Amino acid sequence: MSDTGAPAKKETAGFNRAAVTLLGVIGGIQVFDPVVSSVALVQAGSDLKFPASTMALAAGISTLALAATVIPGGLIADRLGRRRVLMGALVVTAIGELTTAFGLSISMYLLGRVIAGIALGVVFGAAYGLLRDVAPADKLGPAMGLFNVMNLVLTAVVVVIAGILILTSWRLAYLLAPIACAVCFILIPKILPNVPKLPGGKLDILGMVLIGLGVVGLLYGVSNAAQSVTSPSCWGPILFGLIALVVFAAVESKRTYAVFPIRLLTHPAFLGAVIMGIFWNFANGAASQMLPNVWQYIEGWGTGRVAVYQVFIALFAACGAVWGGRLLGRGTPAKNVSGIGYIMMVAGFLALAVPGMQAGILVFIPGMILAAFGWMSNATSQGSLFIGLAPKQFFGPVTSSKVTVGQFGYSLGLSGSTALISLLTLNKVSDATNGAVSGDDAWTQITEYLQKGTTGDSALAQISRDAIASMYVSSFRITLVIFAVIIAVAGLAMYRQLGKAKAAEPVEEFLSKEIAALEVAKPSPAS
Repeated sequence: MSDTGAPAKKETAGFNRAAVTLLGVIGGIQVFDPVVSSVALVQAGSDLKFPASTMALAAGISTLALAATVIPGGLIADRLGRRRVLMGALVVTAIGELTTAFGLSISMYLLGRVIAGIALGVVFGAAYGLLRDVAPADKLGPAMGLFNVMNLVLTAVVVVIAGILILTSWRLAYLLAPIACAVCFILIPKILPNVPKLPGGKLDILGMVLIGLGVVGLLYGVSNAAQSVTSPSCWGPILFGLIALVVFAAVESKRTYAVFPIRLLTHPAFLGAVIMGIFWNFANGAASQMLPNVWQYIEGWGTGRVAVYQVFIALFAACGAVWGGRLLGRGTPAKNVSGIGYIMMVAGFLALAVPGMQAGILVFIPGMILAAFGWMSNATSQGSLFIGLAPKQFFGPVTSSKVTVGQFGYSLGLSGSTALISLLTLNKVSDATNGAVSGDDAWTQITEYLQKGTTGDSALAQISRDAIASMYVSSFRITLVIFAVIIAVAGLAMYRQLGKAKAAEPVEEFLSKEIAALEVAKPSPAS
């Protein structure tokens, strides 16, 4: 697996479209994998006899493995050569997916998901980082747009195929990623350029461990918020993760060989890009959870129909990626592209709060278009900023951190929306039943009542299904409005950071000043 090849192309008239298209397809493997796994998980759990606790672990273990290792993976890509590492990660991804597909036990299934998660973080980070080597700086925006479009298109196609295959066996769905990995592995030496290794120094092992523990703790706790925000399983891991990240920040701020330049977060442009990334993913995560739920619980639509509508959302998002990329390519500042995107997300969430019961899909479309168009134009802006702002010395870890930022925002939106809707609905139902319907099992009883129209809970049966549906819709609307306000505030914070005078300062100069100040602050060695 040689990392030699043709030198990187820099085209003044455009960018290497074949290379960007391939990179988008490669990045799309990481995007579609968790979606396919979530669809296959029900049958896999039934076949392998997963306990309820294992089902929850299986749903998120790949994401946790990815988030814990993606930043160190970026560092490895810098040290060993990005193309070489990308090809190796594709091989490891295929091994993980095949382990899951042919595993005959719960432990083999989980092992496969962990292996695939670790490798897929490196796959996406290396593919994303290579954009800088196949597109000149002034064409990075359009290249980023095409990269995101290919992520979405591949995901939409593969999810449809997976849905068909799962009708025969869930194991077949896990063969799609290895097939994609094999095709991409063959094409990489023919299309992607050789990228020189970055000189390496001392490895920050402690920093890698601390950031891995911090990210996993934070994401695991946030994901458990959907069940109960007051449970130790929610706040315990979050507290652990925050402590690990605080220690990480303290350690990294005093090291010149840190795995991640923590002081970069004080650069206004990078901080603005982080805020941008957290909250467009926040909006995406919330919508991806709330809309399918309201369509199934309230509208009574089947999973096939819901899947088709989710493909529509992906198409609207792809339009946003193309639009954002074109504006960036014409020289429009990222803060303006993202500012418009945030306005569209807010408008989209407010528009989605309008439909009532039995509204029909046409009433949802305006909000779907606005929200999806808005968050993907932000994805394109954020992607361009992370690549443009990543200092050469820390290019891999900084660009790979985009995945960590995105996972956090997505989990926050998904779990936060679920927790808020369930809390509001439970309170309404509890009031209507004088407290007779409450406790840990109440939400399961409510959702089953909404889907089936009948319930074995005598207290819950005193309320009509339509009355509970009305309570759910009210909670859905309140959550959308609250989230719209959060997104608006985040958008203003992002725009303000990107508009600061120091946001234009080159990151290399900025960090060199910070490192120089750190060296001066060090105590002189004893004579």
